[in-house]
Amino acid sequence: MDAVMSWAEIKETFNGEWVLIEDPEFSPGSQLIRGKVLFHSKERSAVHDKFMELRPFHHAILYAGEIPKDMVFALPVAYVAG
Repeated sequence: MDAVMSWAEIKETFNGEWVLIEDPEFSPGSQLIRGKVLFHSKERSAVHDKFMELRPFHHAILYAGEIPKDMVFALPVAYVAG
């Protein structure tokens, strides 16, 4: 997949899947505007495995669908000592 897609196109095309996006462009409010989909899967672990294989420098991994009410996830926390 070489085409840059808008977030609306990504959600429509890959609804209910996790997507690995290269060179994502975000709005000032941190909403994805567009990017190039490198890989997609219903399984988050498959997308992570592809990320580890490709190692894109500037990337995002997002879920393109409605978040199920019973889904639990943790956000990473960055800590900079100093």
